[in-house]
Amino acid sequence: MKKRLLKTAIATAMTVAFAVPVFAAPAAANPFTDVPAKHWSYDAVNKLAQAGIVDGYGDGTFRGDKTMTRYEMATIVAKAMTKNLNADQKEVTDKLAKEFGTELNSLGVKVAGLENKIDNMVKVSGDARARYGSIENEQDKADFRARIGFDGKINDNMKFSARLTSGNVSHDAVNTANVRLDTANVSFNALGLNNTIGRQDVKLGSGFLADTQMNAVSTKMGGLKLVYGNWSNAAATTKDRAFGAEYKTDILGAKVTANYLKNESILDSADQEIYGASASFGLIKGVTANAEYFKDNDTDATATSYGVKFDKLGLSVAHRDVEAGMITNYSNLTSDIQTFGHADSFKGMEYQLDRNLGKNAVMTVKHQDFDNQNARTSAYVNVKF
Repeated sequence: MKKRLLKTAIATAMTVAFAVPVFAAPAAANPFTDVPAKHWSYDAVNKLAQAGIVDGYGDGTFRGDKTMTRYEMATIVAKAMTKNLNADQKEVTDKLAKEFGTELNSLGVKVAGLENKIDNMVKVSGDARARYGSIENEQDKADFRARIGFDGKINDNMKFSARLTSGNVSHDAVNTANVRLDTANVSFNALGLNNTIGRQDVKLGSGFLADTQMNAVSTKMGGLKLVYGNWSNAAATTKDRAFGAEYKTDILGAKVTANYLKNESILDSADQEIYGASASFGLIKGVTANAEYFKDNDTDATATSYGVKFDKLGLSVAHRDVEAGMITNYSNLTSDIQTFGHADSFKGMEYQLDRNLGKNAVMTVKHQDFDNQNARTSAYVNVKF
């Protein structure tokens, strides 16, 4: 690929990609004598210089009117690869590294070595969510949550992960944010198993059985996942220990999942044992059918769901039939902004629309019209960074 790339154009493009913050600095901080402060490229060049990506020439000039060579571009890429990058930045840099790999090697820069250096850096990511819920004849609700995660490599076979959360902060509350350690775990491979020890996210049965955090030991091998540990959900102080299992496979073109969950109480005999299965398969191009079935062995209660999803529209339509006693204290129905209790039962239609608002931003609107329940409508905006 041979293209005439001016330095000022490259500087501007990479500044947008890397969004390097510039802290307050006097006008004299301009590192290049041939880039006037009033020039349109001044901010871009200055940001790249402060980030250590652009050095210029030994005589203190930038020479932005000179055609950039592939070797000069490779030098900029090499410096960018040593920075602590987020996922989007790393994607841009990886593409540039592949394009200029020959030049990087000729300059004595080993692309693989730089990639390893990046892999060893702690990755910082986050997400934020705003929720609104309205139940017919009841008071509306709204809350906000923000989380930030840290993922890193301990050695070639061991990684750590941790996440802080604000918790759900109500829109009408004052100073109720309770920043806490949401997850903290170590993962490693042993005997062909992918293992995780510590506080971790646990999701079983598409979230119907469990969708929360748990102090646990979990292991994965192929499509099989096992987890054992203690819940720490304040809503269920008597449900202390739990064992869960999930197996995913493809059968005749359908994605099938089998689930099992047993909650054991150390304070009473109110144990809960649930098993079930779910399946999804394509009906026609762009339309997916899905179905779920769960049964509680102790109460003999059942829960079923079946529906279709129109992929291009982001529209899902489902019919749910949930008997009393089926909802666990760790279900996503329990942690929703419009929560269902363990003793609730409902039957009827659910409609959901998912829309991308932009890159890493999704809006979800859901309406539930169930028997024995007032009509419920909720909206969510989720962003990732």
